[in-house]
Amino acid sequence: MSNLEHLISGNDFILRSMANGKDSLILEVAGRPRLSCGRVRCAEFSEQNSISQKFRVHRSADNLTASFETASIIPFGCEYKVERNLDAADGFATLTLDISAVNYGRVGNVALEDLVFNGPWVKLEFLIFGEEKFRTFAPTGSEQIFYQSHETPVMIRLTAEDGVKVEFAIGSNLWEHRAGLRTSGVTSKFVLNGNQDKILFQRQILNYEAETEVEKRPWRFRSVLVWSAPKKESAPLPEAQTIDFAAAPIAESGCKVKSDGTILPQFCLASAPARKFIREQVRLAASSIRIDHANFGICMSAAHLKRANKKMLEHFDLEEWIAFYIWSNRQLLKNGYNLTMHCASGLFSDSVSAANLARCLCQLEERE
Repeated sequence: MSNLEHLISGNDFILRSMANGKDSLILEVAGRPRLSCGRVRCAEFSEQNSISQKFRVHRSADNLTASFETASIIPFGCEYKVERNLDAADGFATLTLDISAVNYGRVGNVALEDLVFNGPWVKLEFLIFGEEKFRTFAPTGSEQIFYQSHETPVMIRLTAEDGVKVEFAIGSNLWEHRAGLRTSGVTSKFVLNGNQDKILFQRQILNYEAETEVEKRPWRFRSVLVWSAPKKESAPLPEAQTIDFAAAPIAESGCKVKSDGTILPQFCLASAPARKFIREQVRLAASSIRIDHANFGICMSAAHLKRANKKMLEHFDLEEWIAFYIWSNRQLLKNGYNLTMHCASGLFSDSVSAANLARCLCQLEERE
């Protein structure tokens, strides 16, 4: 099984999943590797030395999506189980990583996969949780530390000299990625460094102090990959019914909430009212649908996550927007319709994520 890999591909990308080795996943765009995901570390033990238990690829009947499913055991210490589920569509991939201890053990220190972005890059942007503006750099040939701190970047955006763009974002459970800040006796560290040819993102999520008792629980980390290639031709948008989310009748309980409790006039798709509204529009559709003011972003309402007793719990709903974009198109395409989502303003309006949501969803390439 040492050389086993699975592929998911579209007309401008290939996703490679490896059963073992230093990389767990590689994203190629426009014929070149752009992002390599390494392996996690539990305590001092690396997943690179794990034993593969599950390694599968699944493809949907309509060829709109495909997925990787992997599981492996790190056979050291108390032994650790590492499971990945990646769901991919044209221009999007969402990754769920589950880490648990077996033999009644505890997970302890956790470092997530190193992310290596392969350039050459002409522009680097990243947004730190709690900030309201992307930090921007033009990488040079010299090594540079762009960021080093205990607070996590929420989104990293990169533009290559050939026009390819790649984004990495925290998934819906942002609060898990900030666990080192939420737990007494635990620290975290995030480092973004490199040069125009290669940028490295390192993530020490949990680092327990010597006297701190390790919490007995599994961990789940969700993340999002988005990409685009400049030569890709987008299908023309069809005539469509326009639904303006800024004027939609949704209760305040479905809106985003800031850390100070301010309710924003924007839907949070992690909330039940917003999700119900979209489902109803799609099920009643008699044409294609265009959604305006599709503003994804960070929300603090714990009630949206069915944890109202927590009051405030940070989450980033981009993952839900992608999921509903794919689900809606899957339903509408049965009748020859489709759905696009348009974000005209806001912190993420110029992201690749927003651009991809605003175009027609294409099928993946068929593979045996």
